[in-house]
Amino acid sequence: MALQDNKIWTVKDVLFWTSDYFTEKDIPSPHLNAELLIAHVLECSRLDLYLKYDKPLAEKNLSNIKKLIKSRAAHYPIQYLLGSTEFYGISFFVEEGVLIPRPETEILVDAFISYIKESSQNTWSLLDIGTGSGNIPVSISNSFKDSEKDIQIVATDISEKALKLAKKNIDNMKIENISLLHSNIFDKVTGTYDCIISNPPYISEKEFKELPKEVRDHEPREALFAKEDGLEFYDKILQNAEKYLKKNGRIFFEIGAYQKEELSKLTEQYNYKIIDIKKDYNDLDRVLILINNT
Repeated sequence: MALQDNKIWTVKDVLFWTSDYFTEKDIPSPHLNAELLIAHVLECSRLDLYLKYDKPLAEKNLSNIKKLIKSRAAHYPIQYLLGSTEFYGISFFVEEGVLIPRPETEILVDAFISYIKESSQNTWSLLDIGTGSGNIPVSISNSFKDSEKDIQIVATDISEKALKLAKKNIDNMKIENISLLHSNIFDKVTGTYDCIISNPPYISEKEFKELPKEVRDHEPREALFAKEDGLEFYDKILQNAEKYLKKNGRIFFEIGAYQKEELSKLTEQYNYKIIDIKKDYNDLDRVLILINNT
């Protein structure tokens, strides 16, 4: 049975039809995806769907839902369809051409926040390399909005589209301590910083080919893929980081699940020492914290 316009469809009918259809199309969490898309069109919460269970859908709403179902069934990312995603308890605007924030990156944010909170130092400068949607600096800044800690952040990206989206997220949260900079890694960066933080592209060519279709075909390749078995950008950052770090400054990296050993060799090559490793929700190495070994 298809979603025909000449039939009266209730919220319940469409919800269960969509969930079954997504199951056939191998969409992860099919019922949740159905709830999110229908709630988005009806401009209500997922909970409200169940209060409208037997309500017939207007023809316009049904038409809009059908368009979203078609796109999602083709494995177009649901975050792009919704125009937003949640990260670190904040709703971020997302759009095609900019990487979708991942739960694993919350580990990176957590690591930095914990380090700052445990320090007696109150004034901090942070350089975020490859900011994307701005989810890392916005989450950090928001966490210290009522704190005595003063953190000034410079967030860079090579993508003007990403920087435009980051500004939208910064403005939405009314944050004033983040400066955006169009730069290829350190090209336009000036000054020195207490810390550098980065979730750089780290997917190797082999891994890229094995990514889920919705990631591989729709998210920006330049924000995912890195040469040299995924180590390209770590290498580029570590080559020059010393010039931009204050004495005893730290580097916080998100890494691929199986990159720790190779990155350990790379950090030693550039005279950095791994002082801490944070694991993700699947007990995989996900964050490295480095200090210059001189």
